[in-house]
Amino acid sequence: MSETAYRVVICDDHAIFREGIKNVLAKNQALQVVGEAADGFAAVEAVKKLKPDLVVMDISMPEQSGIEATREITALAPETRIIILSVHSRKAFIMESLKAGARGYVLKDSAGDKLLDAVKAVLRGECYLDSPVAGHIVDEFVKLPEKDAGVEAESQERLTDRERQILRLIVEGLPNKEIANRLYLSPKTVDNHRARIMAKLGRHDVIGLVKYAMAIGLVDPDSWSR
Repeated sequence: MSETAYRVVICDDHAIFREGIKNVLAKNQALQVVGEAADGFAAVEAVKKLKPDLVVMDISMPEQSGIEATREITALAPETRIIILSVHSRKAFIMESLKAGARGYVLKDSAGDKLLDAVKAVLRGECYLDSPVAGHIVDEFVKLPEKDAGVEAESQERLTDRERQILRLIVEGLPNKEIANRLYLSPKTVDNHRARIMAKLGRHDVIGLVKYAMAIGLVDPDSWSR
């Protein structure tokens, strides 16, 4: 392996798929997989520890989504490039990934050479969008996709990272006490966050919060329906 190889972390909750990604990346001798993660929290920790040049990130994972992890990594290590590798081609997921800081978006069913092309482009400082994804972006470029789903764009910008984190746990059905335990907060603090989230979004029941979270790609609608 070259001493100047780019360091890569792979984040996907399926070990078999992570192995497949490693096999694809192994075709490029300039890439070195230095770490793996099975959820967004682990991905953030891997970036802190390993300081990779590139993260290949899935969206739908337990505990913390790839979009949330991308947002944290972009703030923590802006020099680390992120490529989303996902089954989702919905514009909400694409737009939120790009807003979070991803520099590339590749669909899993077209991965392979396209992933290598994306890696090369992103490491050159460019952006890369898979062909179907690029079509969505072009079609919707002049629109505000959040309004199509009944969501005001400004409202999501007003949510803090902690509020986004709590919102995701709320729509997953966790009670306030469990959210408090998981995030090392007091139940009263979670209550206050919940009230502020609802006030900011103008949504005062869980169903409204679920619709909002789905619209901005914070949760996977397919996993919710299951």
